[in-house]
Amino acid sequence: MTFEEALKNLEERAALLRSGKLSLEESLKVYEECAKYHKICGEILENARQKIEVYRPDTGAVEEFEDA
Repeated sequence: MTFEEALKNLEERAALLRSGKLSLEESLKVYEECAKYHKICGEILENARQKIEVYRPDTGAVEEFEDA
């Protein structure tokens, strides 16, 4: 599954939850699906973050990305 697919699924289910038209049981099921897609998105983003390299034009060096 791509990031875009997971994000679309998450957004669709979040919209269902916000609609207020679901029963409690349906809401719980959709919430669990949201958690699943949120986790998938987070894992994909973390993997991408680990691959990013930063080019430093002042030194010509290429370094791994570090969170500030």
